[in-house]
Amino acid sequence: MMKFEIGFVPFNVVEAMVYLLLIVYVVKEGFYGGICTRLKGRCFRFILPVSALILGSLGGLYISYLYGDIEQALGIFKGWVIMPVIYVILLLLVFKKIKDKKLSLNFYMLSAMWLSLWALYQVVSGDYITIDQRASGPFESANYLALYVAPAVVLAGLKLWQRAEDTFWKSLWGKFKDLFKRGNGEFYWAWVAFDVFGFVVCMAAILCSKSYGAILGVLGALFIYAIYELFFSDFKNKYGKVWHKLLVVLVVVVISGLAIVSQVGTSKFDDFLAFDRQSSSSVRVQVWTVAGKLIEENPFMGIGLGGYERVYEERALELLGAEPYEKEMLHPHNLVLATWLNSGLVGAVAISWLIVAVFWSIRRKELDYDQKRFVAIVLTMFIVICIHGFVDQPFWKNDLALLWWLVVGSVI
Repeated sequence: MMKFEIGFVPFNVVEAMVYLLLIVYVVKEGFYGGICTRLKGRCFRFILPVSALILGSLGGLYISYLYGDIEQALGIFKGWVIMPVIYVILLLLVFKKIKDKKLSLNFYMLSAMWLSLWALYQVVSGDYITIDQRASGPFESANYLALYVAPAVVLAGLKLWQRAEDTFWKSLWGKFKDLFKRGNGEFYWAWVAFDVFGFVVCMAAILCSKSYGAILGVLGALFIYAIYELFFSDFKNKYGKVWHKLLVVLVVVVISGLAIVSQVGTSKFDDFLAFDRQSSSSVRVQVWTVAGKLIEENPFMGIGLGGYERVYEERALELLGAEPYEKEMLHPHNLVLATWLNSGLVGAVAISWLIVAVFWSIRRKELDYDQKRFVAIVLTMFIVICIHGFVDQPFWKNDLALLWWLVVGSVI
């Protein structure tokens, strides 16, 4: 990503664009009349938890200052906290119609497809940039690619699922007649092709990244969506008897099982089940153990923004009582642990509050048919992020933070 400095403050292109858009919006609409007025109704579900997250991050900034890590912490606070929050506020202010949100998610999927093609090129050419020979696209870690791409798999897959339902229940011929017609603002079959290509390419990239967290996140989210669609959605009565519905669930389970069985016998799968030697699973257990003990020592303020890497390197041996398998570790591979250590108890409560607020939104009764279908897709994308967040951290990085807020903002 292109970077530059204004004075002594570093910026990248994305940050500069977000800040510039904020200035343009404030100049055009005004601060109170534009921003404050339109965010009024979102106080409990958005403003309060976001304010708590910023407050906790300020506490983390202060702790980093005490440890002499202020420069790195300022970069994290500016680029991973403030800029993504401004981004989601602009989304809430500018995207007034559901078609705007759908378009933004399509552009996200387009970016995920591009990164996936990059990763697949690495597989074909053997030109990996990771030490463990895993497809990662432009990222230094394959897990970052998987964290970014996994929600796109669900997005594409569920769009196809919903289109198939609409087509089957309404009339295939009715859709076929509109093959080259613009109906409801879209070329139907062109978007179908886009979604099919996106699903195949992004899923292939995840498999090549060998990220089991992403695979489990996608499969778990699709299973939850299947249960919702069959037993709770507007289409629940159209799937027929209970055994018909159970057959659909069985198909999802079989597909999931095949994806898992395909990995049996690989070194990655053997590592996944190994806890008595160095493996991805045993390393994570050590990382979580260190994080848990650091939280016990610093339950209220955490250890500062980006402080985990430094403290892990200095104290992992002491806290584990044994030599760690990995000498260096950037973050604790868990959303809540990472947030707690970076921004203290206040930040951990804020991120948990936001997660609850997103799922609480499904209780709203005033959504029409199109809105409910859209929210179901976005919530399923969020489930992918949350499941994957048990074994990786999908927030404390600027591009991942933007994706987090894009999904949250599309629901809130």
